[in-house]
Amino acid sequence: MSAAKMQNTSDIVSYPTLATQYWLYPIVFTLFYYGYDLISGWKSAKKNGELPLHGPLPTLLPPFVLNLVYAAKAASLMEDGFRRFKDKAYQLLRNDGSMVVLPASLLEELSALPSTIASPHSALERDLLGDHTGLDVILETRMHHTIVQRKLTPRLSTLTSYLEKELTLAFDEYFPACDEWTEFQPYQVFAKVSARLSARALVGPELCHDATWLDISVNYTENLFRTIVILRLFPGWTHRIIRYILPSYWKGKNYIQKAKDLLGPIIQNLLDKGDNEHWTPSTSEEQANVLHWLADAAKGNDRDANTLSHVQVLLALASVHTTLLRMVNVLYDVAGSPDHFSLLNSEIEDVRYQQPSWPSSVYGKLDKLDSVLRESQRMSPPTTVGLKRLFKQPYTFSTGLHISKGSYVCLPIFAIENDPEVTPNPAKFDGLRSYRLRQEYESGDRKRDDHLFSSMEPTVLNFGYGKSACPGRQFASLIIKMVFVKLFTEYEVKFLDGEERPQNLMAHEFLFCWPWHKMLVKRKFDGACPF
Repeated sequence: MSAAKMQNTSDIVSYPTLATQYWLYPIVFTLFYYGYDLISGWKSAKKNGELPLHGPLPTLLPPFVLNLVYAAKAASLMEDGFRRFKDKAYQLLRNDGSMVVLPASLLEELSALPSTIASPHSALERDLLGDHTGLDVILETRMHHTIVQRKLTPRLSTLTSYLEKELTLAFDEYFPACDEWTEFQPYQVFAKVSARLSARALVGPELCHDATWLDISVNYTENLFRTIVILRLFPGWTHRIIRYILPSYWKGKNYIQKAKDLLGPIIQNLLDKGDNEHWTPSTSEEQANVLHWLADAAKGNDRDANTLSHVQVLLALASVHTTLLRMVNVLYDVAGSPDHFSLLNSEIEDVRYQQPSWPSSVYGKLDKLDSVLRESQRMSPPTTVGLKRLFKQPYTFSTGLHISKGSYVCLPIFAIENDPEVTPNPAKFDGLRSYRLRQEYESGDRKRDDHLFSSMEPTVLNFGYGKSACPGRQFASLIIKMVFVKLFTEYEVKFLDGEERPQNLMAHEFLFCWPWHKMLVKRKFDGACPF
């Protein structure tokens, strides 16, 4: 090769290519996905295109980013949207598509729609990622709803004395020995108490002491919400990959299998007895529980031991999670307003004087305590959105609002209840707010009952509304009142020196309590519970 050719060769400039600049790959992918996700968001919003989009730069930011904003600030987004649109529907974009937020004026019509048009079960399964948490079973059976509505709630008066006895045992076991002020963690203690009480109603007097079942009752719920909160940060197409690296996913699956291993043989035995001996549960203490009622009531495909075991896990999830959050927040709220301790103690003593035998009906006479529960739930609800529906068919509301098939809709229930036009001075905890409203009506007037903790109103929707409302709300009311009658009559509780009411944690639309917060408790020298 000549010197000239060698010189020309050496003068050739080698330019970098995409194949050698590996650092460009993530940038190219990010830009590509940004554009793809942005276009997907526009298409999702176009399904209900006449509705305005709400959120930070909703037409410029892709759903992946908007979803992260929602995860961190769902409550404030809903409140801002409520103030901005008030009587109009609007859309928010999340990873799972457009979320249509309806005005309160459509409550009655929405709640009256049959599930063939607007399904609450499908919406709940979608929110709780049924494919990844085991909650897709709610699409296969309605036994968890039916058994509470038709068996548990009508028999609460029968169960009350059993629950009181179990509560006494649970307090003796889980509360610290505390003749002097002693530190304790309310969340941890109440989780065990709530699990024991729920288990007494769900699985009976023997299994409610079973360590495996109590572990499932508390920790399945904890791991389920960890899985949901983390997975919902990411686009749906990644869930089947990410779930495998989440310890909470595997623990959740393991808890469901443990429940089937524990309860399955017992339920199968009851199913066989029903098939061969025409057995039905008695009213005895051993058989007056949901496990026996399920085995008796199940028909067709529901008559399966594994399915009914899974249903029991769902019931434990609903009862323990709901009552635990309320117990902790009521304690925080009352401790933050110390005058409520004396008010509630006085009410308990007054009712006790009037009915010293303390019958099961007595909890309905604790009007001030009921008001405190309702006020606490107003300020610290388990979720900020409700009346969730997934539309199975297109539908046009009487106002002309058209909702396309496949749309997910909801109501901003926290914003509705805390509207100053509905609740004056909503930032203030006023434990007797509902009590005063009830006093405006004559005794016996049914309107008094509109303001109970377990009641539904068009502006109080934490338990749902209409035919799909939570069937276990009376059970929750009973056991929460029972816990605080015991606590207030036998113990004193206060915050650590210099501390105030702790703030709740929010992730997506869900509310959680920090589980390791400490308070001080002391047993009263002359305290005596009425049961």
